[in-house]
Amino acid sequence: MDPARDAVLYFDSGSAVLTGEGDQALTALAQTMKAHAEVQATISGFHDASGSAAKNAELAKQRAEAVRDALVADGVDSARVTLDKPVQTEGGGDPREARRVEVHVR
Repeated sequence: MDPARDAVLYFDSGSAVLTGEGDQALTALAQTMKAHAEVQATISGFHDASGSAAKNAELAKQRAEAVRDALVADGVDSARVTLDKPVQTEGGGDPREARRVEVHVR
């Protein structure tokens, strides 16, 4: 995974607030996007198995939106950022690993 082009950001349970670790990853992605006007970012949100399916789906969306908003706040044009709902939003295995947003810049 190229940190200038890909990032996985983790969230606390029930939260859509970015962590300091996530801020650093997003800064690198924003720099890449600002340096290369032809690239686009695709953002996908995931959730763990705790809680109701409807609430979790909304939380995954809010996490993806928080990441998009952070990129836009860092100077990336919102037209270059796409939210992409994955086929399966529920991550398996470790709940912390499941509470994530994946960003790919291409």
